[in-house]
Amino acid sequence: MGHVTLSDGLAIWQLIYYVCAFGGSLWVSAHHGFMKSSGWIFLTIFSVIRIIGCSAQIATIRSDSTTPITIAVLTGFFGLSPLLLATLGIVSRVWYSILKAPWNFLFSLGAVRIVQVPAAIALILCIVGGTSADNPAEIGDQDTVKAGVVLYLIVLVLLALLTLGAAIGRRKTGRGERKLLVAVSISLPVLVIRIIYSFLVVFCKKPVFSVATGSTASVMTGLFMGRIEEMVVVLVYLWAGFTQEVVPETDDGVQRTKGEKLAYRAGRGDFGTGKLGAVSFAAHALIAMFQGNKEDQSARHPAEDVSV
Repeated sequence: MGHVTLSDGLAIWQLIYYVCAFGGSLWVSAHHGFMKSSGWIFLTIFSVIRIIGCSAQIATIRSDSTTPITIAVLTGFFGLSPLLLATLGIVSRVWYSILKAPWNFLFSLGAVRIVQVPAAIALILCIVGGTSADNPAEIGDQDTVKAGVVLYLIVLVLLALLTLGAAIGRRKTGRGERKLLVAVSISLPVLVIRIIYSFLVVFCKKPVFSVATGSTASVMTGLFMGRIEEMVVVLVYLWAGFTQEVVPETDDGVQRTKGEKLAYRAGRGDFGTGKLGAVSFAAHALIAMFQGNKEDQSARHPAEDVSV
């Protein structure tokens, strides 16, 4: 058995964390909707990426090949994209609850796409740059990786503007899902630190910011400027997903009927589009109908009074 380094120990700790986060994100995604418009599905994707990266790091204990460490370093770069897309999905949902129809739908088609495109391009650039490098130490030197990190910063600025607009809109209208807005507001400063770390990794040549050397200083820097930040954002978003109602109340504080909730979720995009979306919507409608029938039967047949 090989020597267990500090990086390996942290990878084991992260692996346990992200396995738990994977299970939690699956539940939250099923609860709110698996479609990308909800945002939480990207937490599932991010957890999978981190599980792969941590497993690759742990594999270096027994292997002298550069492949595991390359995978570990590479997943560290393009893992940012799912976190930013999760943020976009959650803040766009806040906007949907603030705006009136059809403006909320048009917002999803327009403003959301503007942010999705650079986030997807950044992911592609980081993958291309990472796979083009001759060894793990050169991944951060690739121009495509540097361009991807710059795009990540642009996406973060756009998300900050959307969040600020959502906060102003909620204050003026009284509408908007407060817990989701709080979750994004907490996460954005943390993501700023995470992206600053990525900039230092690719643009600063100091060994303390190298992700491939494995020195104690570089590992601890990555821990406090990268890994912990990601774990905090995942935890905050999972908290929001567990505690936030799937469908908000109406403007006057009245709970919506099951049919109104289904229509609201369909308009928000929780069930997707096309044939798959139709099947998903039908399944949720049948479940709602079944639950409604059970409630009606319970109301019609109350427990008998056996008191004498």
